[in-house]
Amino acid sequence: MDKLPSLSSRQRLLIGGAGGVLVIGLIVVIALIASSRSDAASEQPIAFNHQIHAQNDIQCQFCHYGVNQSPSAVIPSVEKCMGCHEFVATDNPEVRKIAEYWADEEPIPWVRVNEQPDFVYFNHHSHVAAGVSCGSCHGDVANMSVAEPVVNMNMGFCLDCHAEQENKDALYDCVVCHR
Repeated sequence: MDKLPSLSSRQRLLIGGAGGVLVIGLIVVIALIASSRSDAASEQPIAFNHQIHAQNDIQCQFCHYGVNQSPSAVIPSVEKCMGCHEFVATDNPEVRKIAEYWADEEPIPWVRVNEQPDFVYFNHHSHVAAGVSCGSCHGDVANMSVAEPVVNMNMGFCLDCHAEQENKDALYDCVVCHR
C-alpha cells in the first residue's frame, strides 16, 4: 500500500514538483476569480440609490432603456439623469455631482455592476420578451440602496435557468450564448 518508499529520488521530485505546480495553479485561479468580482458599489462616481428611485415608481426600463428592443441595457447618461434632476432634489450633494458632469459636458463614468466576458453573447430583449424579470438575475434592486451583484452569472447559472424553460433543448445549443 505504501508505494512512495519504492520510488526513486527522481520520481519523488517529479511528484513533488507536480503537486507544487497544482497548488500554485489553484492559488492563481482563486486570485483571478476574486479579482474579477466587481466591487462597483464602492467605486461608483455617484452614490446612486436604486431604492429611492423605485419608491418613486421609476421602472428599471426608464433609466436602463433598450432592454425591450435591443440586446443590451444602457447605463443611464448624464442627460437622462438631468432630465429629472434639473428640477428634483437639486440640493442633494449627489445630484450636485450629476449637475457638475452635465455642466462640464462629461459622461458619468459609471462602473458596471454586472458584466459578461466578451465571449458571451447575452440578449436582454429575448429574456424580457420571454417574461424573465430583472430580479431573476439582478436581485431585488428596488430594495437596494447600492446595486451589487447577487448571483454569479456564470455558465452554470444560465444553464440551470435554461433547463427550466419549455424550449430547453434549443437553449442548450452553444451558439445561443457563444457567437
